[in-house]
Amino acid sequence: MNRNEIARQDKRLKRFLPIFRFLEYNLWMFFPFLLIGLPLYVIANMVVPLIITIIWMSSVFILGYILAATFMRSNDIYDSLSCWIRSKLVLTNCIIRHFNEKWDMTYDQIEAYVSHREKLGSNDSILYLLPFINQLCQLNKGAKEEQNTFLSACLSEDEIEDAFDKEYSDVQKEQSYQYWRGRDLGEMKALMNLLFQLTVEQDGIHNDEWKLLMQIMVQLKFNSRYIEYFKDRYSSLRTEFDDYKRNSTSSQGEYSTVSLESYYAVLGVEEGASVEEIKRAYHELAMQHHPDLPKNADRKEECEAKMMEINEAYEKVRG
Repeated sequence: MNRNEIARQDKRLKRFLPIFRFLEYNLWMFFPFLLIGLPLYVIANMVVPLIITIIWMSSVFILGYILAATFMRSNDIYDSLSCWIRSKLVLTNCIIRHFNEKWDMTYDQIEAYVSHREKLGSNDSILYLLPFINQLCQLNKGAKEEQNTFLSACLSEDEIEDAFDKEYSDVQKEQSYQYWRGRDLGEMKALMNLLFQLTVEQDGIHNDEWKLLMQIMVQLKFNSRYIEYFKDRYSSLRTEFDDYKRNSTSSQGEYSTVSLESYYAVLGVEEGASVEEIKRAYHELAMQHHPDLPKNADRKEECEAKMMEINEAYEKVRG
């Protein structure tokens, strides 16, 4: 089934899940009444067990309300309690598992897919994104498998096929530029982040890919500050280097007590290493620790700190 259709069905399912959860939660709360209180009342006309059961149920609801109101002040505790309750709703979870098996996607995968698409905007945004992806993929056809895996996080099967195989005219490309120039800055930055991350699949950003990315930003009328931001963030992932000087992210004198030997150690090269050896070591470290690589999605903060250290060492060693 097409991922876009899965996302649409998942959206409809989510409308009913709160109802399912509410009904099942109440079913389990009324279970003691159905199992004990009601039979005793009907069979033996025993009012006391019925009253005790109703009091018990009311206490559970009141306690639940108090706990929820208290834990709302601590989101972590409240989220943990909410997840625990949801995990115990067997019937609702059976419904979710049924659809996950039908769609061959887990709940988390669907959530991630929908989230990635929403960052890029509407379905029109996806349509006008494809010509850019197509141009980049044509420059590195050997990375098709890696690119396909990356794009599957936000594109449907039909869209990926168009991105790889469809031929876009100059008119269609210009229409894409016009469309994105009319979007807000947040969507345009999300577009460029996706395009940069697409190019680093396999071995990094090649010169022809880098030039195309720079051309796209100029055509989209990014100002110089944002162009420098992307250069600064992604230049370490280039397979070929120029004389670009990144903006320093540390305060003046912050590393003044650190010896040059330590900077070489960060890069994993010997003192006196050639410029090419330093550049190669820098690129290899960036390909391991850059926070925008998909493999580092679960350790972004750690990678941000690591790349600051690597960038600083590279600038110091370069002199």
